[in-house]
Amino acid sequence: MKSNKSRLLTMNTKHTTFYVVLFLFFHFGFTQIPEVVKKEVQYRVRNQINPSIAIGVLDSTGTHYYVHGFKNLEQKVKADENTLYEIGSITKTYTGLLLAKGITEKRMSLKDPANKFLPDSIKLTDKKGVDVTLQSLSTHSSGLPRLPDNLKPKNQMDPYANYSRKEMFTFLAHYIPKSVDKNFSYSNLGVGLLGEILAMERKQSYTASLQNEILSPLKLDNTFLKVSETQTENLAKGYMGTQEVHHWHFKAMAAAGGLKASVKDLLKYGKSYLKNDSPLATSQKLASTTKFTDQDGNKHGLGWFINEDNIIFHGGGTGGFRTFLAVDKENKRVIAVLTNSGSSPAEDIAEFLIDPKKNPLDVAKEEVAISVEELIEYEGNYINDGLKFSYDFILKEDTLQAQLQGQPEFPVFYQGKDTFIYKVVKAKIVFDRDENDTIVGLTLYQNGQEIPFIKTTP
Repeated sequence: MKSNKSRLLTMNTKHTTFYVVLFLFFHFGFTQIPEVVKKEVQYRVRNQINPSIAIGVLDSTGTHYYVHGFKNLEQKVKADENTLYEIGSITKTYTGLLLAKGITEKRMSLKDPANKFLPDSIKLTDKKGVDVTLQSLSTHSSGLPRLPDNLKPKNQMDPYANYSRKEMFTFLAHYIPKSVDKNFSYSNLGVGLLGEILAMERKQSYTASLQNEILSPLKLDNTFLKVSETQTENLAKGYMGTQEVHHWHFKAMAAAGGLKASVKDLLKYGKSYLKNDSPLATSQKLASTTKFTDQDGNKHGLGWFINEDNIIFHGGGTGGFRTFLAVDKENKRVIAVLTNSGSSPAEDIAEFLIDPKKNPLDVAKEEVAISVEELIEYEGNYINDGLKFSYDFILKEDTLQAQLQGQPEFPVFYQGKDTFIYKVVKAKIVFDRDENDTIVGLTLYQNGQEIPFIKTTP
C-alpha cells in the first residue's frame, strides 16, 4: 500500500459507517510506550471519547502493553491485557492463513476455482469466462460485491447474526462476478464464502477448522469465534460514544469478521509471523507474500495488506469496536491497538508509534476559557455543497453546540486559535476568517479526513 493512501479496512453495512485506516512505515521503535501516548489515552478515557484503549508493542526491547479504561462503563470494570475485543476484519488474516495451510499441505491450490467446491447451481465465472479462484477470494479481486443484497438483518445492530450458508448460496446462484483478477474491490462476502469453502473441504465447521489448524497450534488461548462461558466476563462491552451497542454474531460470514481477542493474543499472533520456528511458518510465509497487485499498485497477500516496505497489516471494526494490527517482519516489530468504541478509532496512536516524526500525535488539550460574547461569532449554518452536508452551531447555556446533518447535537470545546474539539469523538473543528477577521467557514478534521464547510448565515 502506498504510504499516503487510505484503505477502508473494516466491515460495514448500509446502516453503519466505519472509518479508514492510514498506515505508514515503521522506522524505529520505542523502548517503551511513550508517556505522551499514555497521557493521550488517559485524556480520551477521561472525556469518554473511548471507553478503553489497549496497546501492545513488540520490538527488540521486548513486549510492552498499556491498557487504560473500562470494559464496562456502567459498572466501571477496568480493562486489562486479557480483556477481549471484537477484532472485526483482522479475522480475514486468520482465514487467509487457513487457506495458506491448505495450500502448503497440497490439499488445494490457490488457482482452484471456487466452483470446484460449490453446488452445481453456482457458477462463479465472469462474462469473459474467468473463474473466481480461492486466491481471488482472499485478495479481494473476485469481482464479488462487498455484501450480498439478500443480507436483511433481523437486528440492524447485529447485522450478520442470521445470515446462513443457505442464504449465501442462494445469492451466489444468481450472481455473475465482475471482472475477476482485474481490480481490487473489498468484499466481506468473498472472504465469508472462502471460509465456507475451507470448512466444506475439511468436512467440518469453519469454527472447528480455525481452532484446530490455527488457534491451537499457535497457542492463541484468548482468541475466540464464540466466547466460552468461562471467558464472558473478560469480553468488553462495545460502545458508540457512551451508548452500549450489541456484540456482533456470525454464521456464514464468520471468516470475514467474527473473532474476538485480547491485546496479548493479538500481539502473540503477530509475533508468530516473525518466528522461523512457528508451527505454521511455511503457511505464514505464503500468506504474507504478495499474491495480487491492484489497479493502484497496492499489494495484497492472503488476507493481508502489504505496504511498500513489505509490512503486513489489517484493521478491523464492528458496531462497538475498532482494532489494528501491523507486522514488520524485516525489523521484527509488531503493533496492536484495540478500543471498545465504534465511533472513535485509535489508529492515529498506532501511526505515531510507527513514525512519530511523520505522524505527530494531535494531543488533545484541556479547554481554553472563552467568553459568551466571543462564542457568538461562531454561531450559524455551514454547508459543504459537494457532500450535501449541513453543519449547525448554536450557543446554548454558554456552550457552543454543534450538529452535523443527520447526527445528534454535541458540545464542542475551545482550544484557542479558532479551534474547537469534540469530547465524544476524536475530531477537531478549525474556523476560517477572511481579511476582515470575519468567520466565513470551517474545516472538520476527523479520521484522517479534512472536510471544508462555508458559512451561509451571518
